[in-house]
Amino acid sequence: MSLTLIPLLIAALLLASGEQGVDTVQLMLSGEHTVTEHEGAVIVGESTVTIPSGTVVPGPIYVIGGELRVAGEVAGDVTQLAGTVRVEAGAVIAGELQHVAGTLTVEDDSEIGRRTSLNLRNPEETTPGSGILPRASLALLLAAVGYLLARKRPIALANVSTAARAHPVVTLTVGTLAFLTAISILVFMAFTLVLFPLTVLGIVVGLLTLGYGLIGWGHLVGTLLPIRRRGSATALGVVILTAVLSLVSLVPVVGDLVVAALSLSGMGAVLVTYYGVAPFRPEPLPD
Repeated sequence: MSLTLIPLLIAALLLASGEQGVDTVQLMLSGEHTVTEHEGAVIVGESTVTIPSGTVVPGPIYVIGGELRVAGEVAGDVTQLAGTVRVEAGAVIAGELQHVAGTLTVEDDSEIGRRTSLNLRNPEETTPGSGILPRASLALLLAAVGYLLARKRPIALANVSTAARAHPVVTLTVGTLAFLTAISILVFMAFTLVLFPLTVLGIVVGLLTLGYGLIGWGHLVGTLLPIRRRGSATALGVVILTAVLSLVSLVPVVGDLVVAALSLSGMGAVLVTYYGVAPFRPEPLPD
């Protein structure tokens, strides 16, 4: 599952949790599937899902990527947040077809109970500078937190940055394993909507840990600057780091790998130092 799918997955789970009578969720995030019956809500991710002719499924169905082909009948609602939805001739959506984003094709001979649309800008139509404001806002937020940490918890921040600098292989390994394990657990927890609040809590903790790791790298950059005030040096270091990462991310494939490696290494540094509480001292290898 790609990282860009996670915010849409959270949105779909929030929508599903508000549906009456829906207690479970079926995630279809890869491969090809033919749905003839199901329990609870269905979320279509990076997969192709077909509802064949002559089949009635209850719904609701949420499309966050991939493709949904409706040739039969959906008794409930279909909500498209991204991806592709094709409603073929003779198909029936008895509930509401809600189109937020993505490609929607509806044949004339199909039957839709109710149809609503919210037109958002197509990602392919965005300009190169359209993402500057969100990235600048994130950089300023991390810089402000880094400033406070450098003033109030300088030792903790130093422990994180030292671990990331001195033990990059260990921190990258720990961060990668923790990230993959957390994603797997959270996705499985999301199958049951009763556990969905814990899923959201886990995602928030993960994002905070990731941000803390980036601030640790920014603190390391700040130590190289000719600024004596620790808070100001860390804040400026975070801004420089985020700007450099934004430029590096423009390089196809390699840029994404560099950003991911740095982010996961920072996360690993936070974890091995117990969020900066103790310095990381690796166990010596036996003779």
